[in-house]
Amino acid sequence: MKEIGLYIHIPFCKSKCLYCDFTTMPYQDKRIDEYFKLLLTEIEMYKNKLEDCIIDTIYIGGGTPSYVDSKYIVEVNNIICKYFNISKDLEYTIEINPGTISYDKINDYKRIGINRTSIGVQSFNDDLLKSLGRSHNTNIVFNDLSMLRKAGFKNISFDLMMGLPNQTIDDIFYDIKNINILNPEHISWYSLIIEENTRFHKLCKEDKLSLPDEEKDREIYSVIISELEKFNLVQYEISNFSKKGYESKHNLKYWNVKEYLGIGIGASGYLEWHRYTNVNKYNEYKNLIHKGEKPLSNIEKLNTKDKIFEKIIMNMRLTKGVNINELKETFGYDIIKLNKNILENYMKLGFIEIINGNILFTQSGFNISNKFFVDINI
Repeated sequence: MKEIGLYIHIPFCKSKCLYCDFTTMPYQDKRIDEYFKLLLTEIEMYKNKLEDCIIDTIYIGGGTPSYVDSKYIVEVNNIICKYFNISKDLEYTIEINPGTISYDKINDYKRIGINRTSIGVQSFNDDLLKSLGRSHNTNIVFNDLSMLRKAGFKNISFDLMMGLPNQTIDDIFYDIKNINILNPEHISWYSLIIEENTRFHKLCKEDKLSLPDEEKDREIYSVIISELEKFNLVQYEISNFSKKGYESKHNLKYWNVKEYLGIGIGASGYLEWHRYTNVNKYNEYKNLIHKGEKPLSNIEKLNTKDKIFEKIIMNMRLTKGVNINELKETFGYDIIKLNKNILENYMKLGFIEIINGNILFTQSGFNISNKFFVDINI
């Protein structure tokens, strides 16, 4: 059976963070019950589509899945198990925002087989958290982690952010100090991106955000990589670090261009060389479900060039890079033959290496990855 991933989107949040452009529904608790009824109906729409597939990763994201009553997560799990084939070696993740869990919720998560949590820490500096519009503080993170460990969770990931307004290198070292104390199995450390239609975008246009320059950003990134490695949190992707054996299997599906089903408002999926996105307006999502239609807003079938380009881009996010022979065998594409001079030039500049048949970025190469992708011939 073909192995695929499953992503479930829960849009509800206590509030909207100032940098967030995800599909979220803060202050709309009255819609929670109705939304989950719609979500269960959408899942059922795919029951015949995946008869020959086995789900080996499930990722419940948002939004803040831990914000809603755990009974809804249990309902979603039950219908997934009813209609789909589930792997015995399932990686099953739920995103958690600090301050939104309880022992009852955690016990429900454990009971249905959730075995991995991703906690939205973002920073251990309480002043920075306030400036982001986060509703938690560092003490809450410590308390939540203690609850999860007592409940038996052995695979815990932290989400953190760099490049924040007024963030200093000392703040980064303080984050790393707390990471060492709390000892998570996985870290995702993302750079702040100022997205349109966010509060930060408005402040940025008004010149009211003090953001680090590119040189400071690279210095911080280098510190993160070297310091985390001291705690056996080794970089395996541009923004991701883990102890051995704790790499995110679900996210690796994205970077290895593997198939996954996306369910819920605004969710995306990738099945049989088709990328699709669900509508992100609640009433539109609701109306399409009520009509018995999948709530799709966009479907794109990838042609051969698209597939090759996506394979290169996504694989080269990984520290292991893209395999030359795999490109040949899968697509008949000889990256060396078509890009000999380009590759040699990037190697001379110290931006890429070829190791064990894989083309991969060096640390400095990650900084110019976009230019590399523009230059190569497909």
